[in-house]
Amino acid sequence: MLPILQKAQTVDNMDMTSCHVRPFLEDVHVQCRTQYDPHCETSIDEAMVAYTGRLSIKQYLPLKPTKRWIKIWAQADPHNGFLNDFQVYTGRANNKVETGLGERSDKRYIWGKNHHVYCDNYFSSVPLFEELLENKTYACVTVRTNRKYLPAGVTQAKLKCQGEMVVLQKEGSMMAVAWHDK
Repeated sequence: MLPILQKAQTVDNMDMTSCHVRPFLEDVHVQCRTQYDPHCETSIDEAMVAYTGRLSIKQYLPLKPTKRWIKIWAQADPHNGFLNDFQVYTGRANNKVETGLGERSDKRYIWGKNHHVYCDNYFSSVPLFEELLENKTYACVTVRTNRKYLPAGVTQAKLKCQGEMVVLQKEGSMMAVAWHDK
């Protein structure tokens, strides 16, 4: 029992149940990184794996048909769907409210390689885009209009006709587009 307890103490923010899963996840993670050389384009999104067993890292989402999930941030190749990288969300650290969870994905595999990242509004923030651009990584994302640091011309645009749009560009590096879709 003592070796198990020592191992459990070295695993950050995971209890004894999930520390048994960690070696398997690390093996899968290494295989994802070494078995495939990804294209220049990459897609980042959260994935939810349905799970009903006993595990402290599962999330409870009462509005979903399957209520208990394990949340995973995944980086995949949009050309064929191959999983390049992933990170399992293990819950709060030290019972503190967390911010910027979408920015938590491991950026070291895409930095400085002129990759093009595609993701949804969960991962979007202007400071993250600036950081990615400084590291020669480009992003194309959807953004919620209530996000901080977005230009007022985009967030307050009153678009009424389908195809109508507003385009603003910041210092030649970042572009924000608002359009009326349907």
